[in-house]
Order: sequence, then structure tokens, then C-alpha cells
Amino acid sequence: MFLAGSAVFIVFAVRQPVNLVHKNYYEKGVDHTEQMNVNARSKPFARSFDVNLNNEALVISIENELATKIDSGNMQLYRPSDYTKDIKHEVLAGNNSIQFPKSELIAGRYILKFTWYTNGLRYEVDRPVNIQ
Repeated sequence: MFLAGSAVFIVFAVRQPVNLVHKNYYEKGVDHTEQMNVNARSKPFARSFDVNLNNEALVISIENELATKIDSGNMQLYRPSDYTKDIKHEVLAGNNSIQFPKSELIAGRYILKFTWYTNGLRYEVDRPVNIQ
């Protein structure tokens, strides 16, 4: 009886989906020093954009001073509970507004990950976002 119960549990456990924080979770942890440098470089820009939810979309407004410095970048709404629900938009140089249509969003917690490059240096700011 014990062996049968153990076998059933093992089959059950193997069939469960594994949702790591990121698809490449282990690779992201390798270069921790570089990430610390990016975080330190990005800290002054933590409040350089506003996040507002209206009836049609989640609108991110980037201050003009920062928007003019961006060479390229992206904004990702990362869903910690299910990475398959992540949404990503490209940020073009000089663009100071990004919209995520409300129809693509699910109620709950997201993390807005704003990553951009200026003069070959990477910057990254994260901000929690709750969709209701």
C-alpha cells in the first residue's frame, strides 16, 4: 500500500507545471555583479515615469528628459504567478508614452520592468503594478 501511494504521488508531482520566476532563471543569476551595477546606475531614474490605468489601457508616461536619452529599450509587464501572461512592448528612441491595452491585462499583480540603453549602457527600473 505504501509503495502504491508513493508511486501515485511521484506521478502527480512529475506532471505539475514548473513556473520558475524567469524562463532563464539560472542564467540570470550568473552575472549578479553586472546587475548590481545596472541597479546603481538606474536608481536616479526610478521616478522618471508615471503609470496610470484608464478605461482603455495602462499608460506609461516617460519624462521627456529621459525619453530623449533612450537609444532603445522595452517595457515588460511581468506576471510573477504565470510567466505565460507577460506582455512586452518596445520603446523607441524619443517615445515618451507606452500603452498596454486593458483587454490584454488580467486583474492582479504585475511588475513593470523598464529596460533601456543609453550610450551603450543598460538601465533597468522595476515597479509593481496592480490591475483591477
